[in-house]
Amino acid sequence: MGRLAGKVALITGATKGIGETTAKLFAAEGAKVVVTGRNLEDGKRVVENITRNGEIAAFYPLNVRQYDSWEKCIAFVEETFGKLNILINNAGISYRETVEETTPESWDETILTNQTGVFYGMKLGIQAMRKHGEKSAIVSTSSVDGVTGDSVFFSYCAAKAAVQAMTKCAALYCGENGLNIRVNAVAPGYILTPMAYEDARQNGQTIEEYCADFAELHPIGHLGKPEDVANAYLYLVSEEADFITGTTLMVDGGYTAK
Repeated sequence: MGRLAGKVALITGATKGIGETTAKLFAAEGAKVVVTGRNLEDGKRVVENITRNGEIAAFYPLNVRQYDSWEKCIAFVEETFGKLNILINNAGISYRETVEETTPESWDETILTNQTGVFYGMKLGIQAMRKHGEKSAIVSTSSVDGVTGDSVFFSYCAAKAAVQAMTKCAALYCGENGLNIRVNAVAPGYILTPMAYEDARQNGQTIEEYCADFAELHPIGHLGKPEDVANAYLYLVSEEADFITGTTLMVDGGYTAK
C-alpha cells in the first residue's frame, strides 16, 4: 500500500522539473494525480508516462495567474476524481533583475505567478478540501531566496518571502476553524532544473559554469536534484507529517545554515 493510497493530488507546474518528478512520485505512492501546466504536449507526455505504469493521472491546462482557470481546474479535479486531498503549489518563474532593473511588467508577472497563484490555490483548495473533511494537505514552494534575500532576484525574493507568511496564515486559519487541512511550504536551495538552465542563460553562463558557481554556496557541496524536493513534498503531505503545519522545510544543502 502506497503512502498516498486513496488520495487525490493536484500539482501545479507539473510538466517538467520538480513538478514532473513529484507527479510521478505521488502516483507511484498510490495517489490519483492531476498534472497541470500550460504546455499541452508536455502535460500529455507526463500523464502517458505515469499511466503506462498502471497508475492514474489526468492533465489540466491550468494558468495559475487566472482565478477562473483555478476554479475550472478544481471543478475538473472533483468531476474526474471526486475530491481533492493534496495541493502542491509548485509553479514558478524568476527574472535576474535588481530593484532598479525590475520593470513593472516583470514584477507583475513574477508576483502573479509566484504569489497570487499560490493564494488562488490555497483559497480554492481549502474550499474543495473542507467539503469531504478527510485529512488533506497543501504545500507551497518558497525558496532560500525568500529567507536570505538576493540583490539580483528582487521580485522573486519578494514573492517567495510572501509565500512563507501566507503559509503560516493559512495554517492558522485551518487550525482555528477545525479544518482537517495542514498547510506547509518547502524552501529549496538551487536545484538542477530547467529553471536553472534559464537562469544560467540570463547570467551569460554555461550550465557547467553555473553549477560550479552555485555549488560553492551550498555547504553540502553540490546543487540539489528534483527528487530532493519531491521527497520533501511527499513527506509533508503524508501521514508521517500529521503534527506539522505552518512551517517551511528547508531543502537547501545547508545554504541557510551559514
